[in-house]
Amino acid sequence: MNKYILLDFDGVLTSVAHTWRCRMAHRQPNIYELDWFDPTSLEALETIVNETGAGIVVSSDWRYLGDEVLEKVWKQTPTPGMFMGTTPVWIPTKKAAIEAWIRSHPDDRYVILDDATLRLPNHVKTNPDMGLTMKKALEAINVLSEN
Repeated sequence: MNKYILLDFDGVLTSVAHTWRCRMAHRQPNIYELDWFDPTSLEALETIVNETGAGIVVSSDWRYLGDEVLEKVWKQTPTPGMFMGTTPVWIPTKKAAIEAWIRSHPDDRYVILDDATLRLPNHVKTNPDMGLTMKKALEAINVLSEN
């Protein structure tokens, strides 16, 4: 059995608070605002990856950028975990794409990290103002560790 984190970016790895601090400091983001990932959220994601060994499946709308660009994200930023791919890009809504991915991985464990209200199993909902916190990371670890 494999373990996966279905990962949204905005509101999970980015936060309103951190983005505001970057803007107040007049930081210029790169083309994809990768340098605006919240260090606290990255640390929380790293905790999940280290504790569970889960790979990363991008469920964010960033999945439309394509695997090559997302692979560069992992190389250019301190994004923890191994990029394993994306939810299907040919399915128009995030929720439906996640559901399709879940159906195609019936024997795998997963947790969904997203700030949207998805009403799906194994969803750990983040607050977009704060992004992924250590408290939410512990919830995700519990989901991935359940028997």
